[in-house]
Amino acid sequence: MVKAAGEIDLSNTATFAAALADTEGPLVVDLTEVLYIDSAGMSVLFTHAERTELITSRLLTPILEMSGLTSMATVRHAEE
Repeated sequence: MVKAAGEIDLSNTATFAAALADTEGPLVVDLTEVLYIDSAGMSVLFTHAERTELITSRLLTPILEMSGLTSMATVRHAEE
C-alpha cells in the first residue's frame, strides 16, 4: 500500500511515481489524506490504473470521475 497526504503536484510527482513503480503486482493507493491533486499527479495514477485500487475521500471523487480514472481503476471511499 502507498499512502499519500497533502498535495500531489508537479513538485512531488517524481517521488510519488517512484513509490508506485517500486510496488509489484496489485497496488492499493490510499488518497484519503490528499487535499489536492493536479494533472501531473493524475498522470501518475493513470500510468498504474490497470493494477490499482484507490481509496479516496469524497473530496477527490469529482476529480477522479471527471478524469475518467474511475472507469480504469477500482475506486472506493474510505467511508465504505
